[in-house]
Amino acid sequence: MRFFPINSVFRYLRIGLLNRLSRRVEDVHNETQSWLKIEAFAKELPTPEEELLPGVKWGDYRKLYTPAYWKLQYHMTEFTESNTHRIGASIVQEVVACLLGGYGIPSEMGLLAFYRLRDLGLIQFGVERKELFEALSEPFEVKGGKKAKYRFYNQKATYIHRFLHRADLNSIPVDDDQELRNWLLTIDGIGPKTASWITRNWLQSENVAIIDIHILRAGIIAGFFGLESDVTSGYFDLENSYISFCNALKVKPSNLDAVIWDNMKKSNRIALQVLADK
Repeated sequence: MRFFPINSVFRYLRIGLLNRLSRRVEDVHNETQSWLKIEAFAKELPTPEEELLPGVKWGDYRKLYTPAYWKLQYHMTEFTESNTHRIGASIVQEVVACLLGGYGIPSEMGLLAFYRLRDLGLIQFGVERKELFEALSEPFEVKGGKKAKYRFYNQKATYIHRFLHRADLNSIPVDDDQELRNWLLTIDGIGPKTASWITRNWLQSENVAIIDIHILRAGIIAGFFGLESDVTSGYFDLENSYISFCNALKVKPSNLDAVIWDNMKKSNRIALQVLADK
């Protein structure tokens, strides 16, 4: 058995305590600075009763999901100048990545599926459907070492196979956001939301919007979408309303989308309760 001098033990404990105290003081300082920043910003906000848009009031920034709340969340988020939304290294990879995500598929699982296809070298023109099917049907290792299956592997393998056999993959219109989205809408398995998602990611476009369930709920609660809003039948009308909301807030639609998506995903249960009380 090894013994340590008592003085060394006390010195070790004292250093550890000082380090923890130092971190705590730093945490308190950072938290104080954040609150001071919030208070200073709040003074610049319009009053809660003022209208941001016709029929849409600013609301209290301290109340979840009001326009003022989203303005504050945006203000407190640091954005980089570079394109932080891209997933793939090419537009073809970006299409495949987004085809693998979407409704019913957790974002983490969609990324795992994309990384597997990419690392196996299967995202290329003329790939065999069998190879895609086999790669997607094999279970994935997720957090905690558990195994999980990717949903819709048969359907997605078909969509990706068809896409990677198109003759026009070398002439994708990547210089114009509207032209790109229109072209993407000709791909099997891609609707307005996924086409907008790819366009936003690849071109950092502020002229399109990803109206998913999180944005839809946020819009209904904040008031810039109606209670009966339906993404299936009125996607482009909702998109226009969202972009108008962003313009009124004086924020970038692409960045606010990311802020709302992350916030609503983390507070999903609370959002559902607020929505139920509308």
